[in-house]
Amino acid sequence: MTTDTVRRRLTGPARRQRIEAAAVEVFAERGYDATSVGEIATAAGVTRTVLYDHFRSKRELYLQVLDGQNAAMLAEVGAGITGAGAGADRLRSTVAAYLSFARQRPAARRLLVDPIPTGDTELDQVIAAYRTARTQAVAAMLTPDLARSGVTAGSTASAVVVELLITGVDGVARWWQDHPTATLDEVTDIASRLLWNGLPRLAR
Repeated sequence: MTTDTVRRRLTGPARRQRIEAAAVEVFAERGYDATSVGEIATAAGVTRTVLYDHFRSKRELYLQVLDGQNAAMLAEVGAGITGAGAGADRLRSTVAAYLSFARQRPAARRLLVDPIPTGDTELDQVIAAYRTARTQAVAAMLTPDLARSGVTAGSTASAVVVELLITGVDGVARWWQDHPTATLDEVTDIASRLLWNGLPRLAR
């Protein structure tokens, strides 16, 4: 089946989704500044003209990709934090959700958490704002568990715990990418037990 045949058979939404998926991979690998519209179009199996039918510019496509991937990451992590069960179980679910996201969508993780500087101050500020918003969302969702441990919302202790959770689990995700023989359950158990066992003692 030729690329032209595939292109003709795709619906508009499916073609747009294909362009966005290709953009995630290319932007994560090369960065915004070094990536051309032509490279994304080629990776998506469409022409530049078709790409411009869906996105008016590379900038618009980049912003759309950032927004979509950020929402997907936050939805997966948030489901773990706000799910049913005891705090330790929800922490475990949260760690597992992020590790799974990072393993299954490594380009999305790089784009959001470890992006190549864009060379555009405004875009870099957008990326930083997404990171801040994710941190604030995680802090808000963790507030009940932190309060039960004697940690006041908005305090320095709260900020440190949330930052440690976010950056620590991401560090584990990076390690896991290089050591894929470790299982998700094994990695999740070790990380979540370490994090949870320290939390109840934090206020002492």
